[in-house]
Parts: sequence; structure tokens; C-alpha cells
Amino acid sequence: SSGINAEYGASRYNQDELAEFQDLTYFTKREVLHVHKRFCGLSPEKAKDERNPVLSKQEILSLPELAANPFNERILDVFSQSGDGRMNFEEFLDMMSQFSSKAPLNTKIDIAFRIYDFNDDGEICEKDLEKVVLFLIQPSVTGGNLSSDDRQKVVNNVIREMDMDDDGTISYLDFKHGMSKLNGFEESFKITL
Repeated sequence: SSGINAEYGASRYNQDELAEFQDLTYFTKREVLHVHKRFCGLSPEKAKDERNPVLSKQEILSLPELAANPFNERILDVFSQSGDGRMNFEEFLDMMSQFSSKAPLNTKIDIAFRIYDFNDDGEICEKDLEKVVLFLIQPSVTGGNLSSDDRQKVVNNVIREMDMDDDGTISYLDFKHGMSKLNGFEESFKITL
């Protein structure tokens, strides 16, 4: 209705487009408009001048919820169709929807798997896990540090705990099984509007 558009400013999207966004996401039309407002706020000049602007990785990383996430650049790479972190509104909306509190656990598990599978080969291998551990401990942020031996022990323990078929890697099914038992997992994969 026009009341929704009035509340969030003039929208570029008509009611049919909003209904389609609503059908493709976990958001209501009102929430879609709110996400659009946040997207436009990341680069007001581009938003003003272009119908469907593409924001740079740096512009999107200025979103406070992403700025604080150690996997922020990897998240953008996963959701960016160009693979370089640049996004248009539809890609941004998809990302925000999948990180929303309304997204089901399986969606969040899918996201986490894609983020942790750094080499995009469909499984989480030792090298992927080494990167995950490095991202999580970030000595420059946490002040903590693990020796390479300790990091290797963490990687080996994770593989031992999650690799159900003993092939030395974590398949999607291994990962899904492990994450579904982990308390608080959903909370760590959430961006609040």
C-alpha cells in the first residue's frame, strides 16, 4: 500500500516487485523496504542517481553488522554474483534475508558451509579449516594467538569430531549434522534489521 512507501520514502519498486521480493525472501514488504533504505544509506549518491546501483565491497562493509564480523569479506564474496563483493540490491536483500532471524536453521547451515568452504570445492578441507581458525582468533583483534601446532590440533579435532565418513574432509552432510547439534549456532549467523 502507499502507506508503506510513504513511511520509508519513495520506493523504486512497485507493489508487484515488492510482492516478488517478499515471496523470494523471509521478509514482509515493509521489511524489504527497510532493507532497501539501509542499502541506499550505504551510498546515498549512487542510490540517488541510479535505478539499480551496484555498491562496492567497501560500501557494503560499512554496514555495522558486517564490519564487526571476522568473515565479512568472505560473506560478501559468497553472496556477490560477481564473486568480488560488489552487490546490487537484490544480492544485498538475499544476504540480509538469509541472515535474518526468520531464516530457518537449514538456511543458516547452508550459508555457514558456503562461507567456510573457502576453495569452493563442496567440502571443508584442512586448508579451509585453517583459514576459519585464523579468522576466528584474529590476533590483531582478540589479542590471542595460537601457535601453528595448536591451530593444527584445533583443525584435527574439528575434522575428527565432524568427519562422519573418515575421508579427511567435512562434507555438507557432516557439517549439517554437526551444526544442528551446536547450541547457539543460529544466533551467530544473524543480522538484525
